[in-house]
Amino acid sequence: SVMGFKAYKTISDVPETPDLVIVILPPKIVPQIFQECGEKGVKRIVLISGGFRELTGDRKNTLREEIQKIAEKFGIRFIGPNCLGIYNSWIYPEDETSALNTAIWEKQQRGYFSIASQSGTLASHIFFDPDNLDLGISRSLSLGNEADIDIVDCLEYYKEDDKTKVIGLYIEELKRAKDFLRLAKEITPRKPIIAIYVGGSQAAQRAVKSHTGSLAGNAKIYDAAFKEAGVIKTELVLEFLDLARVLTTEIYPKGNRLGIITNSGGPGVMIANHAEKQGLVVPKLSEELQNQLKEYVIPTASLKNPIDTTFDMNFQNYYINIPKTLMQSGEIDAIMMYGVFGFQDVLKNLLKHERVAKYENFPDQVKKDLPLEKMLVSPLLKLSKKYSIPVFLINPQNYNSPWSKKIRSTGAILFQYWDRPVRCMAKLCDYSQYKKKLSEKIK
Repeated sequence: SVMGFKAYKTISDVPETPDLVIVILPPKIVPQIFQECGEKGVKRIVLISGGFRELTGDRKNTLREEIQKIAEKFGIRFIGPNCLGIYNSWIYPEDETSALNTAIWEKQQRGYFSIASQSGTLASHIFFDPDNLDLGISRSLSLGNEADIDIVDCLEYYKEDDKTKVIGLYIEELKRAKDFLRLAKEITPRKPIIAIYVGGSQAAQRAVKSHTGSLAGNAKIYDAAFKEAGVIKTELVLEFLDLARVLTTEIYPKGNRLGIITNSGGPGVMIANHAEKQGLVVPKLSEELQNQLKEYVIPTASLKNPIDTTFDMNFQNYYINIPKTLMQSGEIDAIMMYGVFGFQDVLKNLLKHERVAKYENFPDQVKKDLPLEKMLVSPLLKLSKKYSIPVFLINPQNYNSPWSKKIRSTGAILFQYWDRPVRCMAKLCDYSQYKKKLSEKIK
């Protein structure tokens, strides 16, 4: 035994044929292991070992070609080399709380976002902190040097996978570019694809070549190809994750008109300014709509868009009545709300300054930690789904503050500041317009 686990000297000594073999051995003996696996009837291998294509010299090519020939001879499909393999939250090796995991990942929230990465460890590094992602993971495939299964094979699989609603890719090169684009065009009308492509600069090309032995291509060519195929491109890890959690809600705006609700003037101005720079429209609301909104705000409020409630603490109006009126108007396609506080957040801040307020002076109903996430945020999300109008909430407090955690528990899309949600909303609207144009062509 090894560390308490039963061990066998060779694969041929194992009494049954394994469904999956994970290889973590020096490259020079890998061909022998592949041969033994083939003779045992093994059909699937994860080859984690490095030292093949990414190294220099003739021997590494010989080893690579040797394992490819053995795999072809025995009908073996394998991932790698130089990878971390697979993570599948929908396969339970032990019980329903477990997952098939060769990638040394932290346990993830189960969901419908699937990843394919040409970097061995990138996906596992991104997901080291699952509790703060608000993102459900379905599957991850770390492909490494792609000696057999490549990113196109992954797209073929995710295309038909009912546990995948959104696909995320990390790309250093495309060996089968035409097949990739053909598949992407077939997939993106139904499932969004988000891609990080890193091979555009000279520095990146040098790094990619030493990392996986790949030869990266011109960034402008990739940009044009991705755009034509409807692939959502980003260079930022946080934006990659933001887009994943937004797109898994499957709420697509009909246009790019943004309604902004804020309880502070400055942030509203910054959101509006950044939104227009990102290609969103922040329309002035009609006089008729402004008159309808007057019922829900105090006289000092501004209603033209952004709607500045000037820190009015009427939560029913802020979370429900104002957004619902905007949604029913037909004048906006998406909503961004800044300053989404709860009673307890405001109360705790006031109590830091006893000259301003004393706890005993507050009425009992304010002292109670009311379940506002159920009373207000959950109904807001139902409205968002009903009218197909995405709503992003922004709370400048700590992402793990009590109220932020309550908001996140509802499945709401929450951000801390305004730059990331605006960029994310712009890309969501672009993708939605892409889907809309395709559906119009079909008609």
